[in-house]
Amino acid sequence: MDTDGLPSAPIFAAFLVLFFYLSLAQNLAGTTGGAFISGTPNHWPAFLLRWLRNASIIAMTVSGLALVTSSGGINWWAVSLLSFGLLLGLLGIDRATASLASHYPARVRKLCRPLSRLLRSAAERRGAVTGNGVDRKDSENNQREDYSDPDHPVITEAELVSLDQRDREMLRSILRLDVTTAREIMMPRLDMIAIESDSSLPEVAEIMIQGGHSRIPVYEESIDHIVGIVHYREILQALSHPKADQSLKELLNPAFFIPETKRLDDLLEELQDKGIQMAIVVDEYGGTEGLVTMEDLLEEIVGEIEDEFSRTREPMLVHLPGGGVLVDAGIPTGDIEELFSTTIDSSEVDTVGGYVYLTLGKIPEPGNVVDTQDLRIEVVSIMGRRLRKLRIHRKEADSSAPAG
Repeated sequence: MDTDGLPSAPIFAAFLVLFFYLSLAQNLAGTTGGAFISGTPNHWPAFLLRWLRNASIIAMTVSGLALVTSSGGINWWAVSLLSFGLLLGLLGIDRATASLASHYPARVRKLCRPLSRLLRSAAERRGAVTGNGVDRKDSENNQREDYSDPDHPVITEAELVSLDQRDREMLRSILRLDVTTAREIMMPRLDMIAIESDSSLPEVAEIMIQGGHSRIPVYEESIDHIVGIVHYREILQALSHPKADQSLKELLNPAFFIPETKRLDDLLEELQDKGIQMAIVVDEYGGTEGLVTMEDLLEEIVGEIEDEFSRTREPMLVHLPGGGVLVDAGIPTGDIEELFSTTIDSSEVDTVGGYVYLTLGKIPEPGNVVDTQDLRIEVVSIMGRRLRKLRIHRKEADSSAPAG
């Protein structure tokens, strides 16, 4: 028995397993819009992942050639068969890992977590060497776009004075886009309206009508696995021309994923270029954090935009005759803190509804009560799994709440 090729066999197998693992990670990054390797200000992690994957292919090829030529001489038939088999094998692995990343993202994220940390650590180390963690190309772009020269300001003092208050506010908002991230303006996942992929079309239409939404994310199993976006036009067309066994999945548009660290100026440009109205915000492991719409971005510049739905929408806060207030669950915790001159321990959430959800630790039901140091918050109504209305009053006496 010839044992010369034995060392090459385990080496080939090891690099084959490595290629499978790296392909799994790269397909997960593709499924989550690159968020698997986000969290750094440059593209070094993505480049490193591609480089490692390509290096594993080269290593497999070399070890495979060593394996087929170990018996002495070059057998061209064996080399040809190896090349063909390797090509089919790589394509098969790529397809298989893409399917796994798409259908089992949570498990794949857990499996690839060590690699994600390794890539981000490498990017941070490179950033420490090059300075600021910005690659050379980005650095050159920043230098070209540096308008901080006082001799050549973007807008002169005279021009600034000539602007009215609204124009000045818009200008400030535009200049803030490059330092504001998607996480700061997104609708949190607890407040998102999303629907399961096996829902019926009438159910989707009813949710759209109740919430006044033109687009809704669609998920499988959990909201961390969003499979697409459905638009009201597709729902209306499907309901007006019903077909046998037509499912919601057939009407989905691809979901657009962005990392929570995405800057708003880049996001606005990307949404405009691609003609996209909604983006799903994900964390570094691909889990859903929230969503951002084009309307959210425009409101950052021009302020609140009212449409035919928002004009008829119930007010966010109503003072009750007996004291206390009835509020929309999406009201910021800061507004309630200011209204009642108190503090709510809400470092992990931004809204009162999110605070209630987090404190209860379960899907809220009407009548559930959450107490803070000074306040009592009662769940009044819900819609599906989403909180709608909350009643808030001081624990000492309802009459001590601010009057309307």
